Amino acid sequence: MALATAEQVRALVPGLSSADDATIGVVLARIDASFARYCGHPTPDSGAHTMEAAAYTMYPGRYDIGTGDDRHVLVLPCPPVLSVTSVHVDPDQDYGADTLLGASEYVANERRLELLVGATAGWSTSPRANKVVASAGYVVADHPLLTEAAIVQAAHLTSNTSAAGSSSTSTRGGGSRSISPLSLLPEVREMLARYVLAVP
Repeated sequence: MALATAEQVRALVPGLSSADDATIGVVLARIDASFARYCGHPTPDSGAHTMEAAAYTMYPGRYDIGTGDDRHVLVLPCPPVLSVTSVHVDPDQDYGADTLLGASEYVANERRLELLVGATAGWSTSPRANKVVASAGYVVADHPLLTEAAIVQAAHLTSNTSAAGSSSTSTRGGGSRSISPLSLLPEVREMLARYVLAVP
């Protein structure tokens, strides 16, 4: 599923028809990737940046571990976690079954993994010792603001492709008007503000 549909974009841009849906789909895919990069999302295992659910293999290090009484907390360098596939704590980096934490030993909360009482291991400060494989991102149906941002940006891009690289365009009366560059619009960046990943 995409952040928005071609039909939603066509509703805002006069002159577009269903014949343009494939092109609009490509634009929406590029917008999804640009949103993820802008928000500081790492590259998922697929290699394609996205705001939507994707698989991430992560190796959070000592700077991602809480301090003091929070040393049982590991902050993940990804969007909010939807589900956890596996968690290993292995300074030897073999990630065998003997270093696998059971699902009952931790709980995922947004971008945090919190060890529960009785966990068989604590988070390691050794390089690449903590290995987390998880699905993370946003369920679009639960985030209408992402859809709105994608529609606004796609309408802007599809309306101004002929003006790419220009700061103004000619008007019918012989004058000119300024146009926004084909980058993220200020209002789109404002809508994305809540999705920008904070540095732990």
